[in-house]
Amino acid sequence: MKTSLFAAFVMLFLLAQDSAAGGEASSPQTGFFSTTRLATDMLGDRPGTYGELFEPDEEITWQYYVPSAYRPDNAAGLLVYISPTRSGTMPKEWRSVMDERNIIWIGADQSGNRTRVPRRILLSLLAVDLARLDYAVDERRVFLSGFSGGARVASMAAMDHPRIFKGGLFFCGADLWDLASSSDMDIIRGNRYALITGTSDQALESVKRTYRGYRKAGINNTRLMIVRNMGHNTPRRSDFAKAIAFLDQGRSAE
Repeated sequence: MKTSLFAAFVMLFLLAQDSAAGGEASSPQTGFFSTTRLATDMLGDRPGTYGELFEPDEEITWQYYVPSAYRPDNAAGLLVYISPTRSGTMPKEWRSVMDERNIIWIGADQSGNRTRVPRRILLSLLAVDLARLDYAVDERRVFLSGFSGGARVASMAAMDHPRIFKGGLFFCGADLWDLASSSDMDIIRGNRYALITGTSDQALESVKRTYRGYRKAGINNTRLMIVRNMGHNTPRRSDFAKAIAFLDQGRSAE
């Protein structure tokens, strides 16, 4: 997965962060909404950036949920979502959890399981960049999430970019990704990870293996939630709330 081309794209993204981070919308939009940006708006007009993962004139649509009480003087947490489907929208029943925790949701459309993994990972990084432009984001509370195949990709990206994603929330999918070669293990061990599966989930055993691998690697700030009678589905509100509270433990009050 770690091709030299993708590594170059990630480098371009990281270089762009310094000039793009810190901005916020003068009249911030809240609630559920979508926004569309050109690839050139996100990545700039750099030679070699396009053709493999994006086209210069390509439009990227993002699904947001922003708590109604969001204020620019009270930086919000951010939950970036990688979907297994064509839509990056948030389940509406989770809205109250995001409101209570002051966390913004953002997910890219057209980032499902049929999309190449390097593009999905790059979109998750660009989501952070975009949210920083539009909103005041608490850098201590930037988390990465996904469901099913999206969770597997999210678990890869969270381990590859632990300085950006301070935690991960993986629903019904997670891979034990390249920990042995990571130079950021101390940072990873300081982050928090929640894995949710169900007793009837087809991914139960693989999620359990990943959890055991995390613990073996000394990633002790990890929680495994096995929900009775849950299949291969996103969790109900109460279980989602517990996982978010675990990721957010102590950080929202710092």
